[in-house]
Amino acid sequence: MEKMKAVAVACTLMLMTSNVYAVSDAAKVGANAGAMMYCYENVAKSSQHSKYKILKIHTYDEYKKLPDSDRAKALIMKKSAEDGDYLGDRLDSRRCDSLRKMLYVKYN
Repeated sequence: MEKMKAVAVACTLMLMTSNVYAVSDAAKVGANAGAMMYCYENVAKSSQHSKYKILKIHTYDEYKKLPDSDRAKALIMKKSAEDGDYLGDRLDSRRCDSLRKMLYVKYN
Protein backbone atom coordinates (compact mmCIF):
# COMPACT_ATOMS: atom_id res chain seq x y z
CA MET A 1 0.00 0.00 0.00
CA GLU A 2 2.82 2.43 0.87
CA LYS A 3 4.53 1.74 -2.46
CA MET A 4 1.31 2.45 -4.32
CA LYS A 5 0.95 5.78 -2.52
CA ALA A 6 4.55 6.69 -3.31
CA VAL A 7 4.06 5.81 -6.98
CA ALA A 8 0.84 7.86 -7.10
CA VAL A 9 2.60 10.87 -5.57
CA ALA A 10 5.52 10.52 -7.98
CA CYS A 11 3.19 10.32 -10.98
CA THR A 12 1.27 13.35 -9.80
CA LEU A 13 4.48 15.32 -9.38
CA MET A 14 5.64 14.30 -12.85
CA LEU A 15 2.36 15.42 -14.40
CA MET A 16 2.45 18.69 -12.50
CA THR A 17 6.05 19.22 -13.52
CA SER A 18 5.33 18.72 -17.21
CA ASN A 19 2.42 21.18 -17.07
CA VAL A 20 4.30 23.74 -15.00
CA TYR A 21 7.06 24.20 -17.58
CA ALA A 22 4.91 26.09 -20.05
CA VAL A 23 2.71 28.21 -17.83
CA SER A 24 4.28 29.22 -14.56
CA ASP A 25 6.71 31.95 -13.70
CA ALA A 26 6.82 30.34 -10.26
CA ALA A 27 8.32 27.24 -11.87
CA LYS A 28 11.11 29.35 -13.33
CA VAL A 29 11.76 30.99 -9.97
CA GLY A 30 12.01 27.58 -8.32
CA ALA A 31 14.18 26.19 -11.10
CA ASN A 32 16.54 29.16 -10.89
CA ALA A 33 16.88 28.83 -7.11
CA GLY A 34 17.58 25.11 -7.38
CA ALA A 35 19.97 25.56 -10.29
CA MET A 36 22.09 28.09 -8.45
CA MET A 37 22.35 25.73 -5.50
CA TYR A 38 23.32 22.83 -7.77
CA CYS A 39 25.80 24.90 -9.78
CA TYR A 40 27.39 26.36 -6.66
CA GLU A 41 27.85 22.96 -5.06
CA ASN A 42 28.68 20.80 -8.09
CA VAL A 43 29.96 22.85 -11.01
CA ALA A 44 31.47 26.15 -9.90
CA LYS A 45 35.21 26.46 -9.72
CA SER A 46 36.57 27.97 -6.53
CA SER A 47 37.17 31.26 -8.36
CA GLN A 48 33.43 31.39 -9.21
CA HIS A 49 31.99 30.55 -5.79
CA SER A 50 31.33 34.16 -4.81
CA LYS A 51 29.42 34.83 -8.05
CA TYR A 52 27.22 31.77 -7.60
CA LYS A 53 26.75 32.40 -3.89
CA ILE A 54 25.32 35.87 -4.50
CA LEU A 55 22.94 34.53 -7.13
CA LYS A 56 22.01 31.63 -4.88
CA ILE A 57 20.93 34.16 -2.25
CA HIS A 58 19.01 36.34 -4.72
CA THR A 59 17.15 33.43 -6.28
CA TYR A 60 16.29 31.89 -2.92
CA ASP A 61 14.95 35.25 -1.70
CA GLU A 62 12.77 35.48 -4.79
CA TYR A 63 11.55 31.92 -4.15
CA LYS A 64 10.69 32.75 -0.51
CA LYS A 65 8.63 35.77 -1.62
CA LEU A 66 6.29 33.64 -3.74
CA PRO A 67 2.73 33.25 -2.50
CA ASP A 68 2.07 29.88 -0.85
CA SER A 69 -0.03 28.68 -3.78
CA ASP A 70 2.84 29.29 -6.23
CA ARG A 71 5.55 28.08 -3.90
CA ALA A 72 4.28 24.49 -4.12
CA LYS A 73 4.80 24.50 -7.91
CA ALA A 74 8.14 26.21 -7.52
CA LEU A 75 9.28 23.66 -4.93
CA ILE A 76 8.93 20.82 -7.43
CA MET A 77 11.14 22.63 -9.92
CA LYS A 78 13.59 23.73 -7.24
CA LYS A 79 14.11 20.17 -6.03
CA SER A 80 14.49 18.93 -9.59
CA ALA A 81 17.12 21.58 -10.36
CA GLU A 82 18.94 20.80 -7.11
CA ASP A 83 19.33 17.30 -8.54
CA GLY A 84 20.77 18.68 -11.79
CA ASP A 85 17.67 18.87 -14.01
CA TYR A 86 16.85 22.44 -15.05
CA LEU A 87 13.48 22.55 -16.83
CA GLY A 88 14.21 19.31 -18.63
CA ASP A 89 17.87 20.06 -19.43
CA ARG A 90 20.82 18.57 -17.59
CA LEU A 91 22.88 21.13 -15.72
CA ASP A 92 26.52 21.11 -16.74
CA SER A 93 29.24 23.75 -16.61
CA ARG A 94 28.10 25.39 -19.86
CA ARG A 95 24.45 25.55 -18.78
CA CYS A 96 25.36 26.79 -15.31
CA ASP A 97 27.55 29.52 -16.76
CA SER A 98 24.78 30.61 -19.11
CA LEU A 99 22.26 30.75 -16.25
CA ARG A 100 24.72 32.61 -14.05
CA LYS A 101 25.18 35.30 -16.70
CA MET A 102 21.46 35.63 -17.32
CA LEU A 103 20.65 35.87 -13.61
CA TYR A 104 23.47 38.35 -13.04
CA VAL A 105 21.85 40.68 -15.56
CA LYS A 106 18.46 40.18 -13.92
CA TYR A 107 19.61 41.01 -10.41
CA ASN A 108 22.15 43.76 -11.15
